[in-house]
Amino acid sequence: MVGLLIFSIFSAFLLGVGLHLLLHVFRKQEPADLPNGTMGWPLFGENLGFLKPHRSNSMGNFLQEHCSRYGRVFKSHLFGCKTIVSCDHELNLFVLQNGEKLFQASYPKAMHDILGKLSLLIVSGDVHKKLRSIIGSFASTYKSKPEFLDCVEKMSISMMNSWKNCERRICFHNEVKKFTLSLMVKQILSTEPEEPLALKILEDFRTYMKGFVSLPINLPGTPYANAVKARARVSATVRDIIQERKQKLGHENGDFLDVILSKENLSDEETISVVLDLLLGGYETSATLMALTVYFLSHAPNALETLKKEHIAIRKTKEDGEPLSWEDYEKMEFTSHVVYEAMRCGNIVKFVHRIALQDVKFKGYFIPSGWKVFPVLAAAHFDPSLHENPMEFNPWRWTDKATSKKVMPFGGGPRLCPGAELAKVEVAFFLHHFVLNYRWKTMADDFPLAHPYVEFSKGLLLEIEPIENYGLEKKIN
Repeated sequence: MVGLLIFSIFSAFLLGVGLHLLLHVFRKQEPADLPNGTMGWPLFGENLGFLKPHRSNSMGNFLQEHCSRYGRVFKSHLFGCKTIVSCDHELNLFVLQNGEKLFQASYPKAMHDILGKLSLLIVSGDVHKKLRSIIGSFASTYKSKPEFLDCVEKMSISMMNSWKNCERRICFHNEVKKFTLSLMVKQILSTEPEEPLALKILEDFRTYMKGFVSLPINLPGTPYANAVKARARVSATVRDIIQERKQKLGHENGDFLDVILSKENLSDEETISVVLDLLLGGYETSATLMALTVYFLSHAPNALETLKKEHIAIRKTKEDGEPLSWEDYEKMEFTSHVVYEAMRCGNIVKFVHRIALQDVKFKGYFIPSGWKVFPVLAAAHFDPSLHENPMEFNPWRWTDKATSKKVMPFGGGPRLCPGAELAKVEVAFFLHHFVLNYRWKTMADDFPLAHPYVEFSKGLLLEIEPIENYGLEKKIN
């Protein structure tokens, strides 16, 4: 017994000395003029605190405590790397605007495996410019295309009609994910939502997205491993469609895949990656923005009433059965304010991964070459020096055009999200029919959580009630 006790004490002593030496080496290699902060536990760093889920309409305890203790820019050790975390708006702008010059996108290997090596989020340099221009052309061309607008509106109405038999309770986030992915599958691959192929892609994307909010453990049966396999299945599906299209020369479907295939400078793998990036953006980003907008409106009755008045005014200018147009969208000024405010408060993208390509000094901050840099985009959204009452959902703040310079909901610089305007159009057209045809309530314990990707604790359960004055069937023939 005594020998066992001595052995235990000696083992604990050696472990303590070993950890101390690791910590000493860990710190010894750091430059002297780094921002303040802590590296956390050797090897493990501060990952658990940084990634702990919290309400997406807040910075979370980890960032609040670290900013209070070390300042708005601090050092840490995250995702296995020495990291500078920035909650400073000016530094964040500087980092994003100097992409490919002083900084470069640098995501963990686990993200490469799940997104694919040619994902727009991961690639850099000329490849990024080429792929981004193609995705950007889709967004800029389709956002005002009458066929696209008509599709958005008809699918919105179809989804709302399907709620008549749902006993007045719907899992809204899941519903709009199905809606936005079906919309993208229709526009990109000419596949109708009810076709088996569309249902197969939807199911694989549900599995795919679960891997984003899971530990990157690539063992059979884990959400991460299932997500990697789901991506491979979607890739194989798209590859089969591409081969089929190539064999039917002269026969065009008129969708965006035809446009991509007409560009001879793209390999099949690049084409597949572009399609998957577009589907992912449609499935996750647009749907989450839609859900956040509906969530915040349910807690802001004055904003909801003003929004309704705007859409009633637009509807009064239309004949029964007349669809919405791009000109109608341009009249939706308050709607635009609502959507932007939902982005500011909801924070679809909390932070991005960058790496310093050389030693950088900015505003007295020193960032060593090779260190990761995490611009926390959400930090500026809750900064009281930039926004009055930043925790309040207030669409009227956007009447001041300077507000747009104080937020970064879709990133910035050469990696600014190319599909932002397209997502806004989808949300605006959906809201037009939703606010005129339904009342809704959220559950008290259902709110958006940052994982860091935004999910609702209960899927955004809504209790809905039709408004009899506006019949969906009368709007579009």
